[in-house]
Amino acid sequence: MKRRIFLQSMAASATLAGFSSLSNRVWAAPEEYEGRFLVVMQMDGGWDVTQLCDPKVNTPGEPDINKWANESDVQTAGRIQYAPVASNQRLFENHHQKMLVINGVDAQTNSHTTGVLHNWSGRNAAGLPTLTALFAAAKAPDLPLAYVNNGGFSATADLIRFSRLNDHNALVDLLDPGAVPWDSSRTLRRTSDISRVQRYQQEALKRKLAKNSLTPRQRANANAYLSARTNRDALDRLKSIIPASDAFQPNVVLPYVNFESDLMRQIQLSLLTFKAGVGVSCDLMCHGFDTHNEHDLQHEALYNHVADAIDYFWNFAGELGISDRITLVVGSDFGRTNFYNAENGKDHWPIGSYIVMEESPVWGNRVVGVTDGLHNALKVNPSTLKEDPDNGILMYPKHVHKALRRYLGVEYLAQQERLAFAATEDIDLFNPNKWTG
Repeated sequence: MKRRIFLQSMAASATLAGFSSLSNRVWAAPEEYEGRFLVVMQMDGGWDVTQLCDPKVNTPGEPDINKWANESDVQTAGRIQYAPVASNQRLFENHHQKMLVINGVDAQTNSHTTGVLHNWSGRNAAGLPTLTALFAAAKAPDLPLAYVNNGGFSATADLIRFSRLNDHNALVDLLDPGAVPWDSSRTLRRTSDISRVQRYQQEALKRKLAKNSLTPRQRANANAYLSARTNRDALDRLKSIIPASDAFQPNVVLPYVNFESDLMRQIQLSLLTFKAGVGVSCDLMCHGFDTHNEHDLQHEALYNHVADAIDYFWNFAGELGISDRITLVVGSDFGRTNFYNAENGKDHWPIGSYIVMEESPVWGNRVVGVTDGLHNALKVNPSTLKEDPDNGILMYPKHVHKALRRYLGVEYLAQQERLAFAATEDIDLFNPNKWTG
């Protein structure tokens, strides 16, 4: 039984430490984090923003870009236009005041690998971290679940390690290694026994670190493990608010898409880490957007799900009392083509969008960036944010990331770690008095 508890504790600490980087940095953790949180929602596969936040009607003489445009017109909520498909009306009418829509962002690729890398790090070559990794490293790196990644792109540039909460049942077991798996009210060992085993583990780990024969990689991993074990007491706060197994959000079966989404549960667990004070950033993941066949059917199901998820996100954050501290960024690999293929699908297209959301921001209800009728990106003036074919620039992910880094207060760390965007124009995306249109 002691061996079982020992192994559970080892697994818990390894899981919470993550496996993504080898940083040796020593940070001073805040006693109680009272700052903002960052959530990035990755729509995996390449979403069709002409059926969402950059709606396009059909152009005479060109193939149909959208079948909905044969029957409906572009709709508007506040100053934001949207496509009249799926649950978009509910999404934009409920949340347009929270939104900054950034259209016409050129990922410069039709490749999933490069598109994911470019949109979520800001550069189309490896080496830069996710915005969420940079944020966690800057704000509260010593929290035990500072950066939670639920799948998708998770580069850290050695700034921090990420944690995975994909198996909620395993998480419950790991938070309480002495509990009976099928009856959490009973324990297999006394608390004193578990504490004694954990103390022996801690001492053994310190002896290992005292050895001069460790390689840099071994020492980095051992330090990360030690840090995870040292901070595990903070996880009691998470344990105290984790719901019973039957109260976790279930998977959602999406019609036509042929997979079950756990996005709701990702949201639930990630927001609970914020509420418990053990984490500050997370990546959420929704698969299914690579719709090379039956595009409209699949995207409609996906956008219904996204609208439900965003509703749940803000409602649950409000119930937890943290909605006013969260920045949510939504995006994807790239967009979809401005025509249908022979299988009623749409293929890859480099032009996409981001949606940035907060509760009651001064910069909300705005659209920045512009595309033409066939969804080609057009130049905008970086000072005025208006369309400017003569003095404007095309927007790339680096411009969005640079603006977000500055707005979130993490640009200084990128500069210190030589991870800044050199020779990149400043675009004042968060100025409430400027927008495109």
